Amino acid sequence: MENETIVAQATAPGESAIAVVRLSGPRALDLASRRFRGTRSPRDSGSHRILFGTFLASDDSPLDTVLISVFRAPHSYTGEDVVEISSHGGAVIPVAILASLVEAGARPARPGEFTERAYRNGKIDLAQAEAVAALVKSRSDRAARAAHSALGGALSRRVTELDRQLVELLAEVEARIDFPNDVEEALDCAVLADRCAEVAGPVREWVAALPASRRREQGVRVAFVGRPNVGKSSLLNALVGFERAIVSEVPGTTRDTVEESIWLDGVECRLCDAAGVRQPEERVERLGLDRTRDAVRRADLAILVLDRSDPREEEDRAALAMIGDRPVVVAWNKADLVEASGSAGNGGGVATRPAAAEIAVLPALEVPRTQLLGEVATVAVRSGGAEALREALRASLRRLSGSAPGEELPTTSLRQESLLSEILEELDRAERSLRADAPYDLVAVDLTEARRALGEIVGRGVDQDVVGAIFSQFCIGK
Repeated sequence: MENETIVAQATAPGESAIAVVRLSGPRALDLASRRFRGTRSPRDSGSHRILFGTFLASDDSPLDTVLISVFRAPHSYTGEDVVEISSHGGAVIPVAILASLVEAGARPARPGEFTERAYRNGKIDLAQAEAVAALVKSRSDRAARAAHSALGGALSRRVTELDRQLVELLAEVEARIDFPNDVEEALDCAVLADRCAEVAGPVREWVAALPASRRREQGVRVAFVGRPNVGKSSLLNALVGFERAIVSEVPGTTRDTVEESIWLDGVECRLCDAAGVRQPEERVERLGLDRTRDAVRRADLAILVLDRSDPREEEDRAALAMIGDRPVVVAWNKADLVEASGSAGNGGGVATRPAAAEIAVLPALEVPRTQLLGEVATVAVRSGGAEALREALRASLRRLSGSAPGEELPTTSLRQESLLSEILEELDRAERSLRADAPYDLVAVDLTEARRALGEIVGRGVDQDVVGAIFSQFCIGK
């Protein structure tokens, strides 16, 4: 299978100006030469050269004018001979080029097979391979930067440095097992335990930063929560800039969840509107409330929407209870209807924060300050009436997604996160054993297991079934 020449379309199918079909393997240059007519064939071309000519269909008739890029092994993405054929896009030409090359002897590539070959041929390690998939799936510029950092080796360099420290520590421990009379007495168990804690420190910080890192990469889920008819759907529409959710004066209009994304400072904010929180009166309403609970359960942040003009403590308390201990931004909507309040406008009719005295209207709804990320007054139906909420969301995203733009951690997959947690667990166990004067043999086992898990991040000692499962999640052509 590894000696077969594979082919796939590297660009997305459908209408486009250009499409790219990629060949990789020992026969790539030969198969491309059979179907190409130009002043020079790919077989006779040097590496990193672009050839202009005509590509032939399976019946040898002219199919399209193309550019062919030649990359000779080992100086290619896969480490094999690679040919990339750039043609006009659309639903016909790229498919015909693929069919022509398959008929000539190439095999359609499996998902991720080009990157898998790059990994197996030593062009990249497994962490970099996973970064390729993360880069393709990026939904924001910050996620793309994090993936590009990992693809460039930032994650692998971290692993290499940690491995170096682990090797030194393990050598000290094993020296006490093999040569107990020759080691320095000064390096007793307490000193070794301190060194173990020093190695674990960066890993602990890394693991602690992963939730925020994942939010940057996958987006922050934000759920609108509140009783019916307080303006949740109107606020969502105001934030996204068009009528995404149906709005009506009839309470209970929203039954199903409505989702839409906005981007703030390079982070995707995945907004979710759902049914209002109240005692359901019939089956469809109960189903809608179940979906609201599910949306809140999956949310990283809740927006508690309250009606400034019509406070209802018991119903609003039920909405707050559904939020639980999640971070929350309180939006006091319909602020324009509170005529007597000077805080209802700041020139544009919207206050950035209700006065403390007015918040006290609902003292039972006070949210712990550690949970409350912001409080704003809004007028969802007025132009610019949700901008205070947008700014509160922006500030909340900075707290939930961690570092500033340009300071992202290298992308870390769920597989890598599990391995990092395992490394931390083994290091903590080794430290406890050292402080308890446990046998060095037990400490050595823990440190060896930590090294094994660390190596698996970059692909060292990884089971081949795991490798296959990783690449099966890639798109075809990558």
